[in-house]
Amino acid sequence: MDKFALNQFLTLLKREVLEHRNLFVLAPAFLALLLLFAAFWISKQFPRDQLASGVAYLAMLFDGLSPVDMAPVFMIGAIPFVFLLYTYAFVYLMNSLYQDRRDLSVLFWQSMPVSNLKTVLSKVVTIAAVAPFFYIAVLFGVYLIAMIWLTLLGIQFDIEIVGIGYMFLAAVVSLVFVYLSAIVTALWLFPSVGWLLLFSAFAKRTPFMWAAGVFILVGFLEDFLFGSQYLANWVESRANPNQYVIFSFGDLVDRLFNYDMLFGIFVGAILIAGAVLMRRFTD
Repeated sequence: MDKFALNQFLTLLKREVLEHRNLFVLAPAFLALLLLFAAFWISKQFPRDQLASGVAYLAMLFDGLSPVDMAPVFMIGAIPFVFLLYTYAFVYLMNSLYQDRRDLSVLFWQSMPVSNLKTVLSKVVTIAAVAPFFYIAVLFGVYLIAMIWLTLLGIQFDIEIVGIGYMFLAAVVSLVFVYLSAIVTALWLFPSVGWLLLFSAFAKRTPFMWAAGVFILVGFLEDFLFGSQYLANWVESRANPNQYVIFSFGDLVDRLFNYDMLFGIFVGAILIAGAVLMRRFTD
């Protein structure tokens, strides 16, 4: 990819972020503030001696432990953010190409030297890699504020807080695992990404109803004509989080390089190609 093509693609990514900053930046920031406020309020409900004992216990618990081994513990704190991310990912994929056509911005982009392929791929990369980065950045801020808060409490209560450093390192490693999990999830669910984009490009109105309706129809026809449920079973198998959550760096190779992953990427690529082709037909 030459420099011009790279800059062009980066501009498309910037456009996606600016147009959907409420989903990618403001939403996780608001959730972070809400959780920090809740944590602060809960801490105020404990007597000082119990709060001091809790800080001392945390400092002792993580002291000397491997950050990589303890990282999965901190991944629990990312669950609300992951849930929010994938809720918005569904909304984004379902409406991105549809909204382009609805507000006629597709005509503007087609008047420029930007191919339909680059435009669609920019949306895939945005939701697979760019959006999770913003959520991880917000989570890093949450963990940093939490560690500073615990450090100040340790100083206030005259508690040895060496273990807080190990805790922070474990939290940072957990963010790497969460980000890798987000990318692997996007690849594992690539057929779903392609399916949503296909009907976002196709539907003149209510793309969700089209995507859900056609899926149900295909499943019904399979069951009625062949008496099988391969589609339903395949979808169920891809909904298993054990297939894409990363708890160690060794998991990454196992998750990426296997038949099910490669087959899913192949199916998703076909559906995304359909979305690229469908985008040529505008209102």
